[in-house]
Amino acid sequence: MDPITIAMGLSQFAPQLIKWISGSDKAANVAQKAIDIAKAVTGQATGDAALTALQADPSLVLKYRQSVLDQEVEFEKIAVQNAADINVTMQAESKADHWPTYSWRPAIGFAFAFNLWAGAINITVAYAAVMFWGVKIDILSLLPQMLTAQAALNGTALPILGVASWFRGKMQADPNISSDNRG
Repeated sequence: MDPITIAMGLSQFAPQLIKWISGSDKAANVAQKAIDIAKAVTGQATGDAALTALQADPSLVLKYRQSVLDQEVEFEKIAVQNAADINVTMQAESKADHWPTYSWRPAIGFAFAFNLWAGAINITVAYAAVMFWGVKIDILSLLPQMLTAQAALNGTALPILGVASWFRGKMQADPNISSDNRG
């Protein structure tokens, strides 16, 4: 099994691991640290064997939970480093001279907010048509058209994301290109 799968299995014994694994670019680091703790507590050579040993022995589970709590500061350091890395990326994007780089995050946010607003309007109008205006329509028959409209609205954000991703990939592939994408 891969380290993240094993760590998710270990999270049944220490649920706080999920907080450090999910939503993190450093999930593999957290998973390996959790596996290393499990191997040390159980005396097993592999993560799979440590997980099996923990599932079989409740006393080892208590030791494992205590060891995870003892290492909580290390897990938090990994989480803080991940947040710092994301923050640096966002600051560099906001200072860029190239419009797709500094505007893609707000554009995506506005596109998805508009999408949610339009979906709510669709549902509200359909509800009002049936309940207040006495329109005899089968709401389920309109569902494909409503979903198609929502998909079209989602499509407005994809070109923006694609252009921004292309410039970011170009920057990462060639270290001679400055991070503000004036390349």
